[in-house]
Amino acid sequence: MQQYSNNIQLIPTKYPNIFNVALRLGFQTRYIGRLDKSGEGKFIAKRKEKHIHRKTKSLGINLELLKQPFKFIEIELDGQKLQTTREFFLHYGKVLNFQKAGFELQSFLPLNLFGAERAIAFENNSQWDLFNQAA
Repeated sequence: MQQYSNNIQLIPTKYPNIFNVALRLGFQTRYIGRLDKSGEGKFIAKRKEKHIHRKTKSLGINLELLKQPFKFIEIELDGQKLQTTREFFLHYGKVLNFQKAGFELQSFLPLNLFGAERAIAFENNSQWDLFNQAA
């Protein structure tokens, strides 16, 4: 069974709750990582230095994928694990459009903003702000 969300295809693996994430672009399909839906969920990907957006020194993730329900992002960049949360990525990432080059909308987060502690602190502060606004 395959699950679709417009251009994102989640392909089940032999492991429960783990899906290969495929991007359907016209006549081609690109595998962009794995989505682990157990617990709060985590998108896991491997990238190389060539994937870094040079001008902004950032890494991009498909914007449609970032709208899926999961909490954590883990990108292995040439052996180094970069971690953040989806909410932090959406808040601080910059959306860039490279449709003319054959790419989809992506959100780019600068490398210096990755860090699980920073992202979790951001989410905790955001939730605290919402709580205070409701009071």
